[in-house]
Amino acid sequence: MRVVVDTNVFVSGLINPRGAPGTIVDAVIEGRITPVFSSETLAELHDVLARPRLQRVLTRAATPPETLLARLASVAELVTPGAVIERIRDPKDAPFLAVAATRPLPDAIVTGDSDFERGRYGGVPVVSAAVLAAALATDCGRIP
Repeated sequence: MRVVVDTNVFVSGLINPRGAPGTIVDAVIEGRITPVFSSETLAELHDVLARPRLQRVLTRAATPPETLLARLASVAELVTPGAVIERIRDPKDAPFLAVAATRPLPDAIVTGDSDFERGRYGGVPVVSAAVLAAALATDCGRIP
């Protein structure tokens, strides 16, 4: 399953490994999800995880950020962003829409960000970490 994973899902999953975002982080590390990034969205994740304020919290993480980033280096799919036709409330989220606009289309955008107001962008469903975690728990692994 190819998924655009918003930075907030990775951060939440590292902070709380027992929640749905933690399930997403585990699925990435285990290779059950192929996260799809552009160089810009991957750089954002690196930058956010390096923030001193967050570093203090992540020192207690069950999965250290370095482990996640090392795994991403081997399992992530790096794409050239596509053209974004649709608008999003926060322009800072446009790079994630550009990743979702690539071909073949990713299976979903997973985010906890309310700025993704639509249920779909460019034909790609926007789902919460809870919805994706539930889909991973089923035999078919399909996103509703």
